[in-house]
Amino acid sequence: MLKLAGSILVVISSLLYGSKVCRELSEHVGQLVGLKEMLLMLRGEISYARTPLKEAFQQIAAQGKEPFSSFLEKAAQGLGGKEENIGEFWRRLVEQEAGNFYFSKEELGLLERVGENFGYLDVQMQLKNLELYMEQAQVLIEKAQKELMDRQKLARTLSLMCGLFLVILLI
Repeated sequence: MLKLAGSILVVISSLLYGSKVCRELSEHVGQLVGLKEMLLMLRGEISYARTPLKEAFQQIAAQGKEPFSSFLEKAAQGLGGKEENIGEFWRRLVEQEAGNFYFSKEELGLLERVGENFGYLDVQMQLKNLELYMEQAQVLIEKAQKELMDRQKLARTLSLMCGLFLVILLI
């Protein structure tokens, strides 16, 4: 009876782990969409309102979703300091906050590149760069959405199989 209870607990815990992985995969796609939304709002603040970067970051942080909201809040606070260049500051901030995102290296690289030209280019060039980054984000979103269902199915199947294998080993 004790073996049966232990076996059920092992299988249930492996299934719970599989569902956790599935949620993380879904969150990954959601964060990519959030990145695109952040870029879209930033483009709007720069093009229509002509808002300075620090104020634009604060306004978008107030409207945005996590983890981008806290990221932009930290970016706005850091812009008040005496940084040597905005791009370098942005890169360091992305590296510090990388643990808050479910992003691959490629996706973190895109986020780093977003801030490279802040403060250097005129408004039109910054808008063109933001449009380019939004297109790249859209490609990443489409790629992640295509892979999402397969990866979720794989995660659920592998977690169940690992749980059953562990039960067989323990019995």
